[in-house]
Amino acid sequence: MDTSEALQRLAEAMAGEICLAENDPGSVMRRWRERFHISQKSLAKYLDVSPSVISDYESGRRKSPRVETIKRFVTGLIEMDAEDGGRIAVALEKLIAPEIASDAILDSREFGFPIPAKLFVEYLNCKVLTHHNLLDRDIYGYTALDSIKAIVSLTPQQLLRLYGGTTQRAAVLTNVSSGRSPMVAIKASQIGTSVAVKPAVVILQGVKELDPLAVKIADSIHLPLCVSEIESAGDLISEIRSFEPKI
Repeated sequence: MDTSEALQRLAEAMAGEICLAENDPGSVMRRWRERFHISQKSLAKYLDVSPSVISDYESGRRKSPRVETIKRFVTGLIEMDAEDGGRIAVALEKLIAPEIASDAILDSREFGFPIPAKLFVEYLNCKVLTHHNLLDRDIYGYTALDSIKAIVSLTPQQLLRLYGGTTQRAAVLTNVSSGRSPMVAIKASQIGTSVAVKPAVVILQGVKELDPLAVKIADSIHLPLCVSEIESAGDLISEIRSFEPKI
């Protein structure tokens, strides 16, 4: 699939989700804008509209957006990202598939250049539980998932898609209670594959009481497992979005 086809598939997925959200399309529009790390003000300027227009749609103060409005909104996000290197669209295109609910994907980004995983882990205020030495390895991006909506219910094949087809990514899993389910899912995703595919590092958020089995699995498959001290999933995502790696 070439770049134009990939972007078209992403645009169709975005527009389709907004159109189908009959009760609250504005919240879906806001979620997509935030995934692209674009402010209301910047998008409004690009689309040549008042910032209040974007705000009114996202807050629900305006009626359901017309198809043409949705098309402009989606196209604007993708074009603005392309002008900035297109890394957000690349990351999101890998994740969008009909069988995967996109609201399980909280955020995803390609850095554009490799950074040591430990820099990302330290930025998110994490306690490292296993294989600290492997955090010197480089990562090229991350995928942040709501574990309740995604990891527990996805098949191994869907997990592989969510990891972006590469082992050089961080998997950030929010709303985790014990860590057991996501680690079992990651372990299961390697069964029956010719090459073991797993994230470069797993970061858990929201852990109430860590299951020893989660640590044991991470240790057995040589996977750095970390727990973020950031209490709120929303705060964690905000921190991720403000992370600016430097060469």
